[in-house]
Amino acid sequence: MTLLPSKPKTPLEKEKGLLTLELNEIRDISEILFKKLEKKIRHIEALDACVDRKIETLERLLQRAEALDGSGAVANRQHEIMGLQAKGLSSAEIAEVLDMPRGEVELILELHTVHA
Repeated sequence: MTLLPSKPKTPLEKEKGLLTLELNEIRDISEILFKKLEKKIRHIEALDACVDRKIETLERLLQRAEALDGSGAVANRQHEIMGLQAKGLSSAEIAEVLDMPRGEVELILELHTVHA
C-alpha cells in the first residue's frame, strides 16, 4: 500500500490542531483536579462530622461538670485540700495528688486561713 503525501497544512489548520491538543490536555488536567477536590471534600466532611461529635461530647461533659459543681463537689475538694494540708503535704504536693493547678490549691488554702 502506498501512502500518498499529505497535503501541507495551512497555518490556520496547524493552529487549530494545536488548540485541540491543548484543549484535550486541559480537559484531562481538570478531570484529575476535580477527582482530587472531591476526595478532599469527602475528607473535610468526615472531619466536620468528627468535630461535631467532639463538640457534643464536650457539651455533655460541661453540663455534667456544672451539675457536679452545684452538688457540693467544690466543698468536697476544699475538704480534701485541707485534709492533705493537715497531713503535712505542701501546696505543690497537694496539687499533684489532686491533679489540679498549684495556684488554685494555694488560693483555697489562703481563703481557708482568712476565714478560719
